[in-house]
Amino acid sequence: MIRYRVGDMDKVLTPYTLYLEEEDGVVLEPEVFRPQKEVLYYEEFYTGRNTRRLQGANLGFGLEFEQGLEALDVAAFVARLRGTNFSDTPTRLISGGRASMSTVPLTSYGSQVNLGANVVYTWDDLNSGNANEGLRNWVLSTDFDIAVLDNPSFNLSVIGEGGLSTVSLSERVREATGLPTTVTGPDGGSVVIQDSAFVVNSIFEDDDTFIEVGLRSVYKPLDLSVTARFVNVGPDFFSAAAQSKRVDFSRALGVYNRLGNDRLERLPTLFDLTRDAELYTFRVSEELMAYDPRYSNVLPYGNATPNRRGARLGIDYTPAEGALDASLDLALLTELRGQGTTELKDFLHLRASADVDVATLTGLNRLFDVTLGLQVEDTSRGGVEVEQVDLSSLLIEAGFAFEIYNRLDVLAGTKLRTASGREYIPIFENFNDVRDFPAPFDIDDQETLLGAGLRYRFRDDVYLTVQFQHLSYTNDATPAEGVTLPPEDYSFGQIFALYSMFF
Repeated sequence: MIRYRVGDMDKVLTPYTLYLEEEDGVVLEPEVFRPQKEVLYYEEFYTGRNTRRLQGANLGFGLEFEQGLEALDVAAFVARLRGTNFSDTPTRLISGGRASMSTVPLTSYGSQVNLGANVVYTWDDLNSGNANEGLRNWVLSTDFDIAVLDNPSFNLSVIGEGGLSTVSLSERVREATGLPTTVTGPDGGSVVIQDSAFVVNSIFEDDDTFIEVGLRSVYKPLDLSVTARFVNVGPDFFSAAAQSKRVDFSRALGVYNRLGNDRLERLPTLFDLTRDAELYTFRVSEELMAYDPRYSNVLPYGNATPNRRGARLGIDYTPAEGALDASLDLALLTELRGQGTTELKDFLHLRASADVDVATLTGLNRLFDVTLGLQVEDTSRGGVEVEQVDLSSLLIEAGFAFEIYNRLDVLAGTKLRTASGREYIPIFENFNDVRDFPAPFDIDDQETLLGAGLRYRFRDDVYLTVQFQHLSYTNDATPAEGVTLPPEDYSFGQIFALYSMFF
């Protein structure tokens, strides 16, 4: 079977090669905050889970076998990430693909092997426009899922992925080719002619590796899975198509962006992360993007966050037919290389969520859904006073949707975030090298976002909602010199009506 596609396509490979991580400030979004978020997703082409919207061509084929191998699937793509401005911005392209194979059961225990090979290449076409410098980024990986035991009740597998990245800044220069020749000019004088051509040289280059390996066990009667993994992502690992974030914290807010008599810029809040289109982007960045440690400091770039080593534990309970979906992810990590010091940071990351179908539990013949989310992060570093880091943050989400009349729902929810302590936010250069540190980021703040309203569902994908939402922000920190924080506590609210129709 041969498959092809030309034009818009949604692509995803692995978390280290081509992947779009969820935005910061979210564990399991309460239903009341989703309508405006859905508008953002539509505008930024977030059309599938962790997929990136690309424009280009995709070609693939699959083969099935009668013995030994069960299936072989190969797919390759090429797409344009941006066009040239015919001046200092070259055309940026991305290409790559995946080859995967699976075997038939190899033993009486149900042992089976699934292997995959991935490649992604992001580069600037220096023949477009007049730009003299451009990005070159290769990422190659192999992933595997090897079932050691598989029967109707239980599955035990060895899983993982490993690979490498190379990244360089290339320069286009004109160099002489061949030997110079002397010819007679129109006026009888001698003219020296030297052939030349443009060549591309690398003016900066770096490479690094990553590995993730572990065990996954699944108890099938309960759809309960437990995963334990060791991860090691090198300090110089760079994958533009996997590390680019949805939220660009270097951008200015588009709504209520200044506060106080001094008109100081306001920091992003949970209110902004649910609605401000100026913060969101679908672009692939050519360097590690800015992040806000109050929302994500341990894994700001997802699994592909560089300079991390440690253990991760995951538990998922996701029955196909049941009243509860729950998950837990615990990470205990450390740096491989210190940032500005030989001291290393230690990280703790805990995420837990639960989606409870109360209607199924109680036998109600109507919508009644409760969602809960929790994220806890802690970052610490020892050393002398100037080296010390101690930052803790907490994010809690809770919400429900209840059908009070036929297709008429009451929605309510809250988000609470607190952060306190001290951290240094690095400024990057050469893709992911630390260039400098600004003043220490001292924070002791809290924000609470409340929302409530009504929603009428004309159909599953067509609804009207009227809501009131309120944010309160308090800040007890004394900002260090050079750090801008809101001058005082503040709060504001919003009343809105939104009609949504997807087709």
